[in-house]
Amino acid sequence: MIKQLTLFKDETKNINHTAESYTGIYGMHKYWSKKPYNIIRNFILNYTNKNNIVIDPFCGSGISVTESIFTGRKAIGIDINPSAIFITKQMVSRISTESVQKEYVKLENDVKDEINSFYLIKRGDETFIGTHFLWEDGKIKEVWYKSGSVTIVEKPTEEDAKKAISFSYEKIPYYYPKEKFFENSRINAKRVNHIYDLFTPRNLMALSLLMDRIENIAENDVREFLKFCFTASVGQASRMVFVIKRRGKFNGKSRQIERKEVGSWVIGYWVPKENFEINVWNCFENKYRKILKAKKELKSINYPIGEAKSFEELLGSKNLLLLNEPAQKSLKKIPDNSVDYVITDPPHGNREPYLELSIMWNSWLKKPVNYEDEIVISESKDRDKNINNYHQLLTEVFVEIERILKPNHYFSLMFNSLDDETWINLVTMMNNLNFELEKVETLGYSARSVVQDTRKGGLKTDFILTFRKTSQKRTKTIELVSVKNNKDYIVNLIEDYLRTDKDHCLETYQILNLLISYFLQQNKIFRLSEILNIMKTELKEEENKWKKREG
Repeated sequence: MIKQLTLFKDETKNINHTAESYTGIYGMHKYWSKKPYNIIRNFILNYTNKNNIVIDPFCGSGISVTESIFTGRKAIGIDINPSAIFITKQMVSRISTESVQKEYVKLENDVKDEINSFYLIKRGDETFIGTHFLWEDGKIKEVWYKSGSVTIVEKPTEEDAKKAISFSYEKIPYYYPKEKFFENSRINAKRVNHIYDLFTPRNLMALSLLMDRIENIAENDVREFLKFCFTASVGQASRMVFVIKRRGKFNGKSRQIERKEVGSWVIGYWVPKENFEINVWNCFENKYRKILKAKKELKSINYPIGEAKSFEELLGSKNLLLLNEPAQKSLKKIPDNSVDYVITDPPHGNREPYLELSIMWNSWLKKPVNYEDEIVISESKDRDKNINNYHQLLTEVFVEIERILKPNHYFSLMFNSLDDETWINLVTMMNNLNFELEKVETLGYSARSVVQDTRKGGLKTDFILTFRKTSQKRTKTIELVSVKNNKDYIVNLIEDYLRTDKDHCLETYQILNLLISYFLQQNKIFRLSEILNIMKTELKEEENKWKKREG
């Protein structure tokens, strides 16, 4: 039985950090589960000093790396995903925007007209360049093109349809991805499909031509920058762009005419029944201009970049080390007690199979991928990535983090999972290492992903658990609380939380945030599924919020 404790407001108050929007460089390229840069920056400033070494063993799109560099720290970014390291390097790299613009003009002169010729639309004696083509069940239903500044939306002519289907995968003379997907219904990936099936033959021809010309650029930095613009735009040039339908309005009243708008590639590899085929050059040009603008804005930040090839070089004048390696192996190269701060967002069980989600980018970039050592639980039967493999490899990473971190320095761990075994294993694992839990905080997202909104395996906020590495090993016991045996006490806790809200109602994640924060501070954990069951039987749910039952 849990000891009956007086519930003070201060005891359950956890700090919830508010995210700022992903603008500027942080909006340049898609990646999953991006963490808010302002919150990451605050943590780095709080736990480190200038010239300290900050490491992120699962750096993803590199926000922790970027913020470390911007704030005068030295950064190590590790990720098994080649695309992650590619994106991270482009995020922080300094490049002459003048050189980029010169090469872009050459590229434009070389391929723009040829690509646009794939989308020509003839109307009488006039010729226009198509911008969007709406497909449904393998047939074009609408064509969009510009006449001056006006967008014209029409039914396709027979000639429009013939032109669209005149392209074929077999006739493309340039490289394009031919790999097949891993079978994984979670991300709408089917083993029988190839990556190229995500694109119409026409758009695939345009993309392969564009990438071929980019790869022939002599200057490495400029070439990599334009590849970055390519991968940032390639999803919007795919068949995964869905159609948004909205009711039109007339004099403030609804009317039945539907106005169709362009959606985007969201997550996974779902090709909707109705989808857009968007002019490839327009996709690339739009993304290029946004990225170039962000890079120009970056010039106002005065920061040096000296990329190291080893940890030893980082101890000198260099300040950036990027490693495309599995964390459990890469960390072994770092000396004991040598890192000032660790901040990371590891894979959260089976929520997001990052390498499978990045197969399109990695294939276009011709990057070899190490699927065997990925730390993930994948529902793909093509991969042996189960919960036991996940916990074993993640434990190896945490053991290495403990070893490399300096005594009395800090490790901030972001985590988001409703899976009982994953959650309990994480807390138990950290309890067995030489760490003391210092603080439990939560962070929200500035733009929640589809996964964050709809997956049963995730909360709407992440926990940030900050641990301090102690100088001496301390034996601690952690108690797994039986929610069933302590039902009345826990229900009373939840009802106390509800009373603190002005409407006396909270969402699931808000209740769990408060309970987890409260119990972790006492070295206690519980099964999340048992809490959810109690909420269903003891509370009333209205519009995704929980209230106390009447009577």
